[in-house]
Amino acid sequence: MTLRKIIQISVLLFFCAFTSMGYGRQPMETLKQPINNVLMILKDPQYKAASKKSLQRDKIFETVRSLFDFPTITKLSLGKYRKTFTPEQLKALIDVFTEFLGKIYINKMLSEFKDEEVLYIAEDMLTEKKAIVKTSILRDKGNIAVNYRMHLHGGVWSVYDVRAEGVSLVKNYRTQFSQILFKEKPEILMQKLQKKLNEQESETDAPQP
Repeated sequence: MTLRKIIQISVLLFFCAFTSMGYGRQPMETLKQPINNVLMILKDPQYKAASKKSLQRDKIFETVRSLFDFPTITKLSLGKYRKTFTPEQLKALIDVFTEFLGKIYINKMLSEFKDEEVLYIAEDMLTEKKAIVKTSILRDKGNIAVNYRMHLHGGVWSVYDVRAEGVSLVKNYRTQFSQILFKEKPEILMQKLQKKLNEQESETDAPQP
């Protein structure tokens, strides 16, 4: 094999590894596939049976978990109070908050989904590593503007905040967390969040009418 051929193969292998890790993909392109996959799961008739709802939730969570940067969402939601958490406490909070957000928003999707479609409007590059992808959920009773703030983290674009109709997910939880942490220790926040997670799980596991 000639040196030129070796170089060509090496470049090809490098390019494949590079793109497979998410490098070179634009924010909107990165966002589209998992969101469209979630819509397909929501519309899939095999999940209409009550016995299939748990599997449907797992499939949706598996899809969105790879898109959302839950550790960053948690840290931003803590704001200045992040420094009051030990590394172990922070990791525990990230785990609980990730599960909580997954439960609450997937339950909301399943209860309110009415065959909506998502329109991808624009991709605004704020910097080389930050962007806003603007979308609209098309509904019979009026469209809902949903903007995704994304950053290039570890070579992959991921979502670190969602703004729906002008309301930021991160700012909403930062306000709630601050009200608790202003008076209480980190353990109390984790206890309250775990309680809410347990309540969500109870609602999920309750028999459907």
